[in-house]
Amino acid sequence: MNEEHELPEPGEIVVCKVKQVLNYGAFAELVEYGNEKGFVHVSQVATRWVKNIRNHVKEGQIRAAKVLSINRDRKQIDLSFTKVSSNAQRARIEEWKQLKRCRKMLENLAKEQKKEEDEVWEKVAKPLLENYETLAEAFLEIVVKGEMAAKGVDKELMQPLLELVKKNVSVPEKTLKGVLSIKLLKPDAIDKIKLALEKAEKAAKNTKLFYKGGGKYALKVTAPDFKQAEKSLNKVVETLAKEIKSFGGESSFERSE
Repeated sequence: MNEEHELPEPGEIVVCKVKQVLNYGAFAELVEYGNEKGFVHVSQVATRWVKNIRNHVKEGQIRAAKVLSINRDRKQIDLSFTKVSSNAQRARIEEWKQLKRCRKMLENLAKEQKKEEDEVWEKVAKPLLENYETLAEAFLEIVVKGEMAAKGVDKELMQPLLELVKKNVSVPEKTLKGVLSIKLLKPDAIDKIKLALEKAEKAAKNTKLFYKGGGKYALKVTAPDFKQAEKSLNKVVETLAKEIKSFGGESSFERSE
């Protein structure tokens, strides 16, 4: 966790809020560093030529920026928006939002237990951060594994923490989709396809099949993570292929993004 009196390091990607936009650049507050002010020169606002700076940056925006240089005596921080890719920007801002949510949860825990926030941080957050990179990661593990994932947390605060996390943190799900094509030329093809689809749908949990027309079926599989979703998807596709083949037909599968 960054302390307010500290300054970031050159090369670090920071989250900032744009406070003032001028023709020659923009001033922004570094939200993780006590709202220290940084400056983004117009040449660092966009990768292409900037005719009107306000078409690229607006007051109130939350952006991720790379620290170019720091004058620690004057506390002058030069920033760049152009040196942060769109993917890195999304990831960095999401990380910051997660930290805010986690801090709010600990703040609520302190209020519920009638304790100081600093005490809760020492007894809950610090032990968790010794085993996890972020509080968000720690809280997700606690939802899945319970007390065994909260090693080092103060015993008095353990149960309240478990209840708070399970109430406020949901396990993210990964959904994979695609289209199944079935070709079966038999007098009773409809009945046989129906049986094959029913068996395929039961091959993995959280599987849904929808008829799209023309012998095509939309397939959607949901699981707690990509690995499990991939495994379930393959199982459904393989089960259907096996059943359709046994009836003298054939099937294929095309993955959707």
